[in-house]
Amino acid sequence: MSYYFRPPNSREQNLFIIRFSVDNLSKNNFTNNILNNNAYTSPAKVFLPPNLFLKYNDDFSFTIDYTNAKFEIAPTVNIQMKELLTNSIPSIIGYYTSIINITNTSVTYGIYKTTVDGNTVNPLIVDLNENTNPLLNVGIQIQIIGRTTTGPTFAIANQGWTYVESTEPNMDTIYSTMNVGTKGVIPPFGLTIGGTYGYLGGAGNGGIANTTKLENYTPLEVIDNINNYSFFPIKLSSTLTITLPEVTSDNIGQEITLLINVNPSTYVLTISTTNTTLSSNIDLQSVGDSVKFVVLSTDESVVRWVKINNL
Repeated sequence: MSYYFRPPNSREQNLFIIRFSVDNLSKNNFTNNILNNNAYTSPAKVFLPPNLFLKYNDDFSFTIDYTNAKFEIAPTVNIQMKELLTNSIPSIIGYYTSIINITNTSVTYGIYKTTVDGNTVNPLIVDLNENTNPLLNVGIQIQIIGRTTTGPTFAIANQGWTYVESTEPNMDTIYSTMNVGTKGVIPPFGLTIGGTYGYLGGAGNGGIANTTKLENYTPLEVIDNINNYSFFPIKLSSTLTITLPEVTSDNIGQEITLLINVNPSTYVLTISTTNTTLSSNIDLQSVGDSVKFVVLSTDESVVRWVKINNL
């Protein structure tokens, strides 16, 4: 389901739409007062949220349960009847619905038929189980729109892509509080990040994200932020040895790039072999020297930083 993006004409995040049609509400299409799956005509039931159902109640009302859509608050529900009354029942001039109650998990509504008796118009609530089968060949169209919780576990509200408007031209931003990437699947296209690299996080300020320019990291800031960012331009102020942190299977696929960006002297940054597959330490000294690591499982039980480029 693609419901992570906000429609451009709404200020709400993560709006989710459920829509479906039923062409025939005949009582024969209900089993134990639950609408049969094959009665959903557009789209098919399989394209609706899991376990959604339409039920006829003992008080002559109908309920649509959409619990698994995970709406945060009661959505907006639009219900439109579908009918073909020409030459069928001249006394009936139309079918209408009235919403009784809406919550974030369900909506309850009644269906009325409007009949004409002389000069009198009479709205009568429909009893689905009448012997006359009053909703035979009468259909319904449903549209439900609301803000939904998202994310892999639906545990936290609005975990999808968030659109932030700016008062400055061309400065609107989309960001996500979820991990963005693939797990176990090789994407068919590369991910290109344009604009300022400041969104990778600024260093030189304790690792606080900087949105205007690319800051330099000290070697110690690299270690402090190694699980936060992926690209680290480094400023050396002394010769130093660093050890990449221990990793687990949760880190598999994590990549980092270390680049010497400023070296006012002949300082050397040494990366030790600890927690890596390096056979010997690596020295970075000249501006432009870089090394890239990715976390991989080197056998069934050992996870290490693996160097994937040459100096």
